[in-house]
Amino acid sequence: MLNKTFGDSCLSETQAYEWYKEFKAGREIVEDLPRSGRPSTSTTADNIDNIKTLVLENRHMSVRELGQERDISTMSAHIILSDILDMKRVAARLVPKELNVLQKEHWKQAAFGLLDETDTTSAPTETEKILQNFPNYATVDEALVTSNT
Repeated sequence: MLNKTFGDSCLSETQAYEWYKEFKAGREIVEDLPRSGRPSTSTTADNIDNIKTLVLENRHMSVRELGQERDISTMSAHIILSDILDMKRVAARLVPKELNVLQKEHWKQAAFGLLDETDTTSAPTETEKILQNFPNYATVDEALVTSNT
């Protein structure tokens, strides 16, 4: 009867009985329970910190070189860079995927600092006009910084 109503998205009869047995035994959550297995050895906090340091020292290092430097697989180094550190390769350099809030604020303050250092008594130059409109837009690397974010 449930299959007629819900189609393929319905639990099978066996699965329904298994869940009934689990809930009757005291289970209260439907998420997966922790499983035994081999823990991750490559994406440790130590490896992440060391790879981040290596990248900041030399952004031209390849993923293979980073893996060899830390004695981890190339794929693990790639996962650390792309998924954990949110970096990607642009023009043979590793750069952050997007600027975070602190980085946006840093660039904004730097631009306003430049604006404060300019002579405001003369007619504004093209650069000053851009800096005066900085809260609206600014491009840094490949990420767009806006005051609305």
